[in-house]
Amino acid sequence: MSELWPHLPAVVGAAEYAEVAAGRPPAPRDSHPEQTWAPVGGRVAPKRIRELIDAVSTLAGEYGFPELAGNDARISFDRDAAKVVRGHLDLSWAEAGNRDLWSFLSLVALPHVTMWRFGPGNKERWVATDLTRHTWARLWWQAVVFAGHEHILAALSESDLNQLLERRSIGGDPRLVREIARAVTELTADAARRAVIRDVTARLRRYLAFLDVRALSDQQVREMCNALTNETVTRLRTDAPWQPGGSQA
Repeated sequence: MSELWPHLPAVVGAAEYAEVAAGRPPAPRDSHPEQTWAPVGGRVAPKRIRELIDAVSTLAGEYGFPELAGNDARISFDRDAAKVVRGHLDLSWAEAGNRDLWSFLSLVALPHVTMWRFGPGNKERWVATDLTRHTWARLWWQAVVFAGHEHILAALSESDLNQLLERRSIGGDPRLVREIARAVTELTADAARRAVIRDVTARLRRYLAFLDVRALSDQQVREMCNALTNETVTRLRTDAPWQPGGSQA
């Protein structure tokens, strides 16, 4: 059974963020005096919120928290944190789409780790205006999309995930995301990953204007994604000098 987590209204979240950005120490809490709740369902107990705080804090410690950490360590933290956040937040998809819930996590429950991961400069990482950019919402959804296929998620860079999940015609279909990601990460060609994934997602979006992938079988979706990826590799080799071992950042 899914749980209801506290919501932090947008105006309260904006005020909280302003204080953090101004230098207030980001201390974790299990509640906020102005939090709200969805009207129907079982509310999560404060103990469960503290368990999440402890689990994420412990994991961050394995990657250098509270000291500054390099980009590789922070990306590795994200991959592991996705599983932890998903494991502790048993949410319906409707509840997971509520921006105020994620603002509660970043600004009340986990502000110390949010600060360590992204710093105070980008408001989107704190106040959940775009769930594909928010510190914790994006990880929960990554865990949902790649459930049972975690090896594919582990092979993707942050740039790769942005190309896939921030494009709603692709990111709204977990099966499509997984298969295009699988096709790109399993390329045997010495391909420049960034160029490939940018081209193949543009190619796929053009296809989606004329094709309803919900009518396709799993095998057909996989074959389509493989074909589009191969088309991309062929085009890149034809149109420009190939760059073996190109950047995959």
